[in-house]
Amino acid sequence: MKILVADDEFFARKAIVQMIRDWDRQADVLEAEDGSSALQALETDRPDVLLTDIRMPGMDGIQLAAHIYHRYPQMSVVIISGFDEFPYAQEAIRYKVENYLLKPIDRQELYPLLDQLKARIAARQEEAKEHALAAGFYGEIDPRHSPLAADIEGRCYRTIVFWLHPGQYEAPALLFKEMFKRQRRHHVVMSDRHHPHLLLAWLCGSETGLAYESIRIVCDSLNDQLRRETGKPCLAMGASARFSELGQLAESYKAAKLAALQSFAASTRTVVCSESIRKTFRYDADLIHEWSLAFQRKMAMHQAEEAADMIRSWLKRFSECQYSAYMLQDWFAATVNVMNTLIGRSSHEVEASFIEQRSLFDYCSLQHLEEGLTGWVHEVCELLKQKEAKFDLVENIKKDVEIHYASRITLEELAKHKYFVDPSYLSRLFKRKSGMGFASYLLSVRMEKARQMLESGSGLSVSDVASAVGFNDDSYFIQMYKKYFGETPGKSKNSKPVVSDND
Repeated sequence: MKILVADDEFFARKAIVQMIRDWDRQADVLEAEDGSSALQALETDRPDVLLTDIRMPGMDGIQLAAHIYHRYPQMSVVIISGFDEFPYAQEAIRYKVENYLLKPIDRQELYPLLDQLKARIAARQEEAKEHALAAGFYGEIDPRHSPLAADIEGRCYRTIVFWLHPGQYEAPALLFKEMFKRQRRHHVVMSDRHHPHLLLAWLCGSETGLAYESIRIVCDSLNDQLRRETGKPCLAMGASARFSELGQLAESYKAAKLAALQSFAASTRTVVCSESIRKTFRYDADLIHEWSLAFQRKMAMHQAEEAADMIRSWLKRFSECQYSAYMLQDWFAATVNVMNTLIGRSSHEVEASFIEQRSLFDYCSLQHLEEGLTGWVHEVCELLKQKEAKFDLVENIKKDVEIHYASRITLEELAKHKYFVDPSYLSRLFKRKSGMGFASYLLSVRMEKARQMLESGSGLSVSDVASAVGFNDDSYFIQMYKKYFGETPGKSKNSKPVVSDND
């Protein structure tokens, strides 16, 4: 703490300075022999506290208090006055001066006041650092003007995320702050803005002091102490790599959150550092794709329990196979996307009831995640059943054929990529409701369209008509046309003479 003592009486000033140094050997004590020199010291040294005599040549204590009120509102001012000057000292109230000492100053009065000011200044500095750290984490300000700059000079830092049980914040925050203080570590501890159950710790120190083994020991010690005092250890712990620039705060924050998610996903009992994720944990994109297709088929067939079993099996396998947090995030997003796609395909409403894509940090365990997903599975399957009862699948496929008969269209493609049902089930359903197989129905539509074109008098050649209804082979078209109508396309074409405008 930096304290400026302003008094024109030499011995009185020296006595106050000595009392302050006896109170705290680490306090930075400055002196000013009159108001003018005090004003200069205020501008150049920016003390935390000013102790000023009320009567001084050049500029008195009230004037100094007024200057501080307008220029440095965070600075604390203590007015020193004699008994007969006290009514005059009360003028300082307008400048928010709350602290007065009567001459001669007594240690029993001075020391409690200094303790109070020191605690207030420390709290204010801690709050300023928390705001600066949050701004850096979320990329909101230029970190070069941060109050953290002095802490980091010549040092590096790590960001650590402690994933707590829901509602468990105040006790761990106080515990961790106290332990970091005892270890004499430069630190800031704060809550995550988006997830209050994530406790963020910013540790600054030497490269050796922030080596992985040192951080592991610190985190394990904190977690053990938390378990003893609250009965609830951290759900997960993650640490970023070491950084040396405040401009990298946002990067360190994201890395620490990902490492915590890795610790959560792999059910580790110690801190995970972000450097180890790509080295230690695997990612398999093909596996996610294959799983999503199989999950989609189960959901489309309303097989809720089978789909829920797939989720349970995946999460069990995930924790056993050392997959990366990136893979868990992508699998979670893919699972929700499959369900939302089915909801969207089945709903004709303007606003369908889609599932909100939540953060994995909203869950307190893989079991909690499993329960949330399987609950959605049963809700979506029930919704799909209700929608399908109002939705004539076969009639919609017939409408598709009426529009796209000239394209390459198969029931399997429609089943997999548009209606998300099992192709065999759709084939049986189509035949039962329409009285013929899909291929026969498609052929009948193409033949009728071809006959209409041939008999329309449009002048199209047989080859043009064949292409227009989806046949690439003219000979095959003629063969199928004759088989369907009992006559060649040419005969159908000639049976309807072209009508000219002169007729």
